[in-house]
Amino acid sequence: MCGIFGGVGISKDEALACINLIKRGNDGIQVEELSNNVIFAARRHLVKISGHETDNNKSDQPYFSKDKKIALIFNGEFYNFESYRKKLKDNKIDFFSHGDTEVFLKLYEQNGINFLFDKDIDSLFALTIYDENKKKIFLTRDWPGRIPLYYYQDNKRFVFSSELKGFKPLKSLSLQDPVELEPGHYIEYDIVQKKITKKKFFKPIYSVINNNNDINKIGSDLNQLLDESAKNRTMGDVPICTMLSGGIDSVLTTFYVFKNLNFKKIGYQPTSYVFSVKGFDSPDVQKARLAANSFRSINLKLIEIQATREEIVQDIPKIIETFEMRKIKALSFYPLPIYWYLAPQMKKDGFKVTIGGHGVDELLGAYDSWKELNKPHEVQIRTISRLAFINNIYNNMLKRASIIFMNRGPIEARFPFLNHKVCEFMLSIDKKWLKLNKQNADILIKLIDKKNLSTLANIKEMLSKYLDNEKIFEKDFTDKEKGDLKKIFWKFPLIISSYFASEESFLQFDQVFNPKLRGQHGAGITSLESDITSKYANLGSSDTEIFQKISSNIFV
Repeated sequence: MCGIFGGVGISKDEALACINLIKRGNDGIQVEELSNNVIFAARRHLVKISGHETDNNKSDQPYFSKDKKIALIFNGEFYNFESYRKKLKDNKIDFFSHGDTEVFLKLYEQNGINFLFDKDIDSLFALTIYDENKKKIFLTRDWPGRIPLYYYQDNKRFVFSSELKGFKPLKSLSLQDPVELEPGHYIEYDIVQKKITKKKFFKPIYSVINNNNDINKIGSDLNQLLDESAKNRTMGDVPICTMLSGGIDSVLTTFYVFKNLNFKKIGYQPTSYVFSVKGFDSPDVQKARLAANSFRSINLKLIEIQATREEIVQDIPKIIETFEMRKIKALSFYPLPIYWYLAPQMKKDGFKVTIGGHGVDELLGAYDSWKELNKPHEVQIRTISRLAFINNIYNNMLKRASIIFMNRGPIEARFPFLNHKVCEFMLSIDKKWLKLNKQNADILIKLIDKKNLSTLANIKEMLSKYLDNEKIFEKDFTDKEKGDLKKIFWKFPLIISSYFASEESFLQFDQVFNPKLRGQHGAGITSLESDITSKYANLGSSDTEIFQKISSNIFV
């Protein structure tokens, strides 16, 4: 991982001042002046520390081709680069390093920018390539946009930056001016003609998956996909932690991550983090403790981080400034304090990477009701709605994690559920598997019986009553009980995949039965709305108005 900056029409000193403001690594800064008045700068955050490519500085950025005609700077991780490196070596392509950066450069040398269309690449990236022969600069971002990237052009210069604050030293440039490169796109800047061309190279597609009438097959395949995705995201020789709110997303993420780490080799205790507002009776913390206890076979350590209501409210302007959202909403803000307070503690404890369960709500339409997301569940589980959610996940979720974790750590955040193969598979699951009905209830009862789990006796009883007589079920159970039961089925395919996971490793099947959906609710952050509107009443009458006013003041 690293921060990147560069362009045409700027000086080396300007580039150095800009890259110094981008807080995406503390392992070294490099600024290079290239031909055609091109400047490339990178700020590194190393997550692979034992390989000889880092020991000998062979993967320093900018990274150059053998003839020095191509230069590349890369912010991200190429998770399955080893398989591509092997393929290229089998085709008699020589390598100077053992790192993932060179693999991207070799792919460009072989296929040009069209290498981006290879859907087998598993990577998060913001990537910039300068081709001296073509006199072009290419900028690109992965889908769904896990790494930020902005650019700006006027009649004198073309510049790009990992973060908006990187543009601050440039005179006569407002932070409202740079354009955010859309996820899954690339731009081609012609240095001679001073012209930008933009193209899309990826967006998720869906089709009815094979065996969509067999939920067990769906669950088994999903388990394999998640296992592979998590394994790829445990790459690197630095300590990795997880975020554990106690819901099914974070429990499964924690399971797959630590399942794929060799405890005898890693040399540190498996660790997860949970956040809550001090004094708030946090369901997140309660559920996280239960989950951590069920992971006792791997000696999982749960670290609980708290901040007072006063601290969070006081820190809001600093959090929004760091976040760099030019038009922030309540939906965008409330998870931010979680990352704001977790990242420094993770860094203090020696971690460089954290892995979270982000993306499941979007992929399965499993949102609870929100004032800014007023869509009933039946609408949310339609494929068109799920596609809309996942295609906008960067602005709704990923940006806050990427920006805050890197600036407050730096900590790299990885998300196994957002591997594109996982995404397309989950989008293709028929909506009939995403809700409570008699077929699904019967399937779940049979799985509970197979496991013979007394801890799930209450859920089994409720399901049985529902099957016996739906009207009696509606009458005899409280709204909360009925709601909790329905919410389990909002993520039913994950329940099934966890059954298969529990058959082969240390996951306990009853760990995943938690209807809690949104972490910021359970952490107590949304309870601060009245505190926020009271303290910042001069800025607006609602939390959204206040956040937008603060952000507009920052980016003038």
